[in-house]
Amino acid sequence: MQNIDAEGLTTLVKELTEYLQIPCDVAVSTPESGPICVSVRSDEHGRLLIGKGGQNLKALEHIIRMMWMRKYPEQRAITVDVNDYHAERAQELVAHVRNTAERVRVTGKSEALNPMSPYERRIVHTELASYSDLTTESVGQEPHRRVVIKPL
Repeated sequence: MQNIDAEGLTTLVKELTEYLQIPCDVAVSTPESGPICVSVRSDEHGRLLIGKGGQNLKALEHIIRMMWMRKYPEQRAITVDVNDYHAERAQELVAHVRNTAERVRVTGKSEALNPMSPYERRIVHTELASYSDLTTESVGQEPHRRVVIKPL
């Protein structure tokens, strides 16, 4: 397993947010497998880091990844979350997907979800994998790629 400089990553994120003049707390977790997780807490200014629809968070995550991978190219992927935005978005998405799946079951008609990121599409496919009477398919081109839920 790779030796991960969690303290160095914490410092990098703190310096970046200080440069943006956004006070926050940063915690880094390094699970056995999967991405390194950076959790940022900023009660007062979290919405600035997240942005509309998570756009600022996506950009922040990209910048942190690029800065970190330049220094440590052999490191695992990094995910950045601000005020548990990703976790809350995933819960909302799962609830929406379950409602849509139920509607597809009742009507027998396929439904396309709104365009979403690869991460969100993966959540949809994973959630509906256990539904034996439904199937999912990603269609379209980025950034308009979406999931279609279909009855079998």
